[in-house]
Amino acid sequence: MLKIVNAKVSAYGGESGDAYIGEVVVVELETESGLVGTGFASAPRGVGHIFRDLIANVLAPQIIGANAMLHRDLWERMFRTIPRRGGEGIVRVCISALDFAIWDLRAKAANCTLSELVGGQRDKVPTYINCAHHMPPAELAERAASYVADGHRALKIRGARSHVTIQEADARVAAVREAIGEDVLLMVDVNGTWDVDTALQQLRKWERHNIYWLEEPVQPEDFAGYRAVRARAGDVHIAGGEQHTALHEYQALIEYGGIDIAQPNAAICGGITEWMRIHDHAVAHGRVVSPWNLQPIHIHLACGLQSVKWLEYFKLDNALLGIQTMLFSGPRISERVEADGVYLEPPTAPGLGLEINPEAAEKYKLA
Repeated sequence: MLKIVNAKVSAYGGESGDAYIGEVVVVELETESGLVGTGFASAPRGVGHIFRDLIANVLAPQIIGANAMLHRDLWERMFRTIPRRGGEGIVRVCISALDFAIWDLRAKAANCTLSELVGGQRDKVPTYINCAHHMPPAELAERAASYVADGHRALKIRGARSHVTIQEADARVAAVREAIGEDVLLMVDVNGTWDVDTALQQLRKWERHNIYWLEEPVQPEDFAGYRAVRARAGDVHIAGGEQHTALHEYQALIEYGGIDIAQPNAAICGGITEWMRIHDHAVAHGRVVSPWNLQPIHIHLACGLQSVKWLEYFKLDNALLGIQTMLFSGPRISERVEADGVYLEPPTAPGLGLEINPEAAEKYKLA
């Protein structure tokens, strides 16, 4: 029995700037044998203390004294703690942190990597580089070209109305395509800020730029809109799921015919336990799985599951992850540049391999 006897919860924050991760809450679960499992949740600026208190005072007490090997039972126990669908929203994000720590414990107890625990161990995972920098088109194109020069053969930029006008999105796409050439895959993410008509007009307009996928073309709750866009997208793949959480949302998105590529994120769906359910459902329905963001966790899942096609790669020059990049120094991930792109090699440490930079922890710990 892998009995959980204690939970330590700490919050960290820093100058977030343009980052969408302003604070991070770290969870450490200790077993009676002294084994420690680590997980974390990312929070907007000013919200970390809410996540910390919710985890420490509501969710963690539900699993103290329980066997960490029974991860599905523990997930249900946490999710049902607050009745009448109270497990949704930020509660699900906080469950993710504890679920990560539980899986970390399970893998460490078995003295294996997380990828081995989920059943596989490929020696490299294909990536696309996140190039969603908030820059003028010419500067963005220059940055994209530098990534291609480093060996990347697939990259994603942002064209969301929350950050740029349609005209600026057009300029970004045109400039980046010209800078990277015709042989590099180009993905565009609009973060659910368009409607169906806009998406279809833009797809026609961008046809000459050979877009590989259009990501989140409409609002996440607009399943009919997803289906309408996909039905008329031609050769462009429709990707989605960044703002979807539970399995039932992915069931609707997939069975409604809304996406070609599913993008579950273990940090918002409820951890690895729920992510695996979503993955299995997507694969069973013939969809490609390409998780977005959360490189320290998704690298393990991608290495352990052959069905994961792409891993989104955030380099250190990308400020979007904010405090998360500064706080964690592990897992240690190595690049492998090959003729067809940049691959990431699997971490080798047992468990998740999460390591906290002690200097950053001291500097950014919140009261």
